[in-house]
Amino acid sequence: MNPYFAYSFSFFMAVAVYLLGWSEAYPPLTKSLLGFLLLTIAFHFTAGIFWRKASTRFPVRLNDDFNIIRITLFIWILWIADFTYEGGIPLFKILWNEPYNYRLFGIPTLHVFIVTFSSFYTIYLFHLFLSTKRKFVLVIYILHLFAAILIYSRAMFMFNLCASGFLFLWYKPKYVRYILLIIPIVILLLYLFGAAGNMRVSREANSKYDSELFLQKGQATNNFKESFIPNEFFWFYIYTSSPLANLQQNINNADRHVSWSWFFKMVNNEMIFNFISKRINSIFGIPHPGEYTIEGPFNVSTVYSRSFSHLSWTGMFVMAIFILVIPFIYRMFLSPAYLGSGLALLSTMFLFMAYDNTISFTGLSFQLCYPLLFGWLEKKEIFSLRKATSYSS
Repeated sequence: MNPYFAYSFSFFMAVAVYLLGWSEAYPPLTKSLLGFLLLTIAFHFTAGIFWRKASTRFPVRLNDDFNIIRITLFIWILWIADFTYEGGIPLFKILWNEPYNYRLFGIPTLHVFIVTFSSFYTIYLFHLFLSTKRKFVLVIYILHLFAAILIYSRAMFMFNLCASGFLFLWYKPKYVRYILLIIPIVILLLYLFGAAGNMRVSREANSKYDSELFLQKGQATNNFKESFIPNEFFWFYIYTSSPLANLQQNINNADRHVSWSWFFKMVNNEMIFNFISKRINSIFGIPHPGEYTIEGPFNVSTVYSRSFSHLSWTGMFVMAIFILVIPFIYRMFLSPAYLGSGLALLSTMFLFMAYDNTISFTGLSFQLCYPLLFGWLEKKEIFSLRKATSYSS
């Protein structure tokens, strides 16, 4: 449950996978970018050591199930409203080859709340299960986890699984020794992730399941095509390394800006929720700088790329410092009851920073608000997710 270690692992993995050189679309990784990434990895690893020494556990004991049922009904009523607005359930639409565009799914604005609150509550329920060992809580947790499958959101499903994994290792640190037993499960999940992606790409091309289509999109090299590795794992390679390729592409081609006006633009666009920054941009006519990416549909580019578009290398270093201080500040305001779910979400956010700017991505970062909000509401005795409040340390 260490966001700094999560960051270090994520970017180290991205660099290592990138250096495999399995895509002809990728530009060479420059020494300056490699040095910057290794420097941030080293700083985060060091910060993770201090974080670990300062960590404290506050497992939560559930004494009343009433609010679980009530909140679950509330969330699923919202999901049903989303399905009704869409005119069907996305998973079944895809399986039955009916028209469906995942970019347009959901009731505008309300869908953001549904996704973020549902994900937060899913993680919170797993937190409660680990502290209580109650099968009823586990069943409800699985029910909420299933929502990501119904809306065919691999991102939401992976976020929730990763956050659950952080919680599991936090409560059961002795099981780290059995990490080798987890590896086959991870490999299977990565294969299924690729298979689901191939299914979607094949459907968009109006063809039967074809694992070669994505190899063409990602410009796979002959080294990969001739290897023994199943084509489904090319999705993992692309998703892990293409953001780094886009960052390098942007550094190679973007205009260089260094001024106070561009600094404030960067703060607005990169350091606050994007549903807020978009409205500020619209009201004040603030431009959003362009971003250079590699060929194909791969348009995400780590937490640093758009910072470079705003302020060149200065922007990347400012963002790196901002990222370093977030966990220590956030933990200061977490109440014991929501420490587990809050830190699990924070660690997941840091894990995916090598993939995109998860700070401005409302779908993940806004979830961090719920542990703070419900902690404050409980403190003021206004509302509690649980009817009874008790902690064990």
